[in-house]
Amino acid sequence: MVFLLFWSAFPSYPQADLIPAARDTAVAERYAQWAKTAIDEGRWKEALAALERASDFADVSSDISYLLALARSHEGIPRAAVLEALNMAFSTDNWLLYQVEDARFLRIENLIAVRAYSEALSELSRVSKGPKEATLTLKILTASRPAEFRPFMKETLDRYPRECGPVRLFFGFLKNMDAAGINPGSEDLELLELILRRLSLLIQDDAELAWMAAPFMRDTEEAKRLVMAYRAANASRVESLPAALKLGVVGEETALVELFAPATQPLDMALFDEVWALLRREEARASFRRNLSVYSGVLIEDADRDGFPETYAEYFEGMLTKSIYNAVQDGIPELTVFFEAGVAQRALVLIPPEGGAIGPSSRKEARIQWERYPAVLQVELEGAVFIPRPLDLHFSPVLFTELWGSGVLFPRRDALSPPLTRRALVSQSLRVERPSLEFRGGIEVVELNQGIPIRAREYVGDLMVSETEFLRGRPLFQKVDLDFDGWMETARRFSRNYREMELEELWDYDREFDYIIGIGE
Repeated sequence: MVFLLFWSAFPSYPQADLIPAARDTAVAERYAQWAKTAIDEGRWKEALAALERASDFADVSSDISYLLALARSHEGIPRAAVLEALNMAFSTDNWLLYQVEDARFLRIENLIAVRAYSEALSELSRVSKGPKEATLTLKILTASRPAEFRPFMKETLDRYPRECGPVRLFFGFLKNMDAAGINPGSEDLELLELILRRLSLLIQDDAELAWMAAPFMRDTEEAKRLVMAYRAANASRVESLPAALKLGVVGEETALVELFAPATQPLDMALFDEVWALLRREEARASFRRNLSVYSGVLIEDADRDGFPETYAEYFEGMLTKSIYNAVQDGIPELTVFFEAGVAQRALVLIPPEGGAIGPSSRKEARIQWERYPAVLQVELEGAVFIPRPLDLHFSPVLFTELWGSGVLFPRRDALSPPLTRRALVSQSLRVERPSLEFRGGIEVVELNQGIPIRAREYVGDLMVSETEFLRGRPLFQKVDLDFDGWMETARRFSRNYREMELEELWDYDREFDYIIGIGE
């Protein structure tokens, strides 16, 4: 049945009279070839959906797992899932369409994204020397070992004089230095001079190097000529606007039209900063503010300038609708905030683990609802709803910055805001509500005082069917209505040997009884 569904999903795929067993390598190869073709044609989502269903072939074809990792990476699936598929490819070690180095390079790129630089360098030592290996090494060094970056860049330029990847990285390196207020040193200027001598040849392979090089060229007329030639022959990328505007290739009005044209890709806050700084006329600045005030799209911020944004903010006509924060860049947001009319209403936040547990799997997602930001109305965590006193629990994970006097707010994660923990939730909750552990469809309400339970009641509909009394946080005595007649005729005494529990666990009490009696017996 599984294979019949697979064949029917792809009518263009050749049908077979007999469906071979799942472990048939030939079928796996045909499946991988179909997925590769779909990816080559840009049908990433279709390929991903098919590859996710191809687990039957993963243990006979490394190509299947590699293509799955590639599709997951392209579609923004968390990096742990990408690495998991790559590990399966390495384990199977049966390649036809690709080579093991293709998978190693993809693994290295994902390790760089999550700043696992030492592990990425270790993986690089297992691949062949070449332009791609050198470019990835430079990417690691620029982020983690800047003192080693320059000598390795010189070595790379000597070894691969026609490669454009290292040159792009070098221009990015200089741009980051400029943003940090650092002037290029003598080594930087020597490398720059070498690259500029080769620029006319390099541009033939990568036209974007024209506008990337322009800010660092002494000959402004030559820089202007290169940018004009780039714009005349290519569909200009919006990132080239600062160079074109600074050199007078475009005017301020044209630059703003291009900047605020309907965009399918997120726009970097650093780009807006650059364009704003280059606007000289107040009319142009007023136009910038007006356009921004009705902006619909996504703004991103890459705080450490490593090429992987940590903050995403979505807007509709100048109003915030959603913001996403992924500081560790693993594809699993630590915080997602939803806005209505620009005001924070709800959030999804990863709660840090208690008791020293580590790793992404130990983090649990909480659903927060604000009564009036930053005052919390309630928090749902692992099926339980924590309800604090009105305006008592405050959680303000983001700060808002107005952008250039436009009235548009950009949210940034507040590094000084304490994390929301289980202990904080319990200690500041008036009560905790959760599904009843004993009565199907019932609700249990545990009343708390400074995190210590004092009473628990269970309801089925409007009928209270149990009541538990606590003493110093430990359950003592429970009355239960087992036949739903409105009378609690059963009494239970909790075990005297009740285990010791942490504060944040007291409300989630064990149901261990010394004895159960019928009241009146």
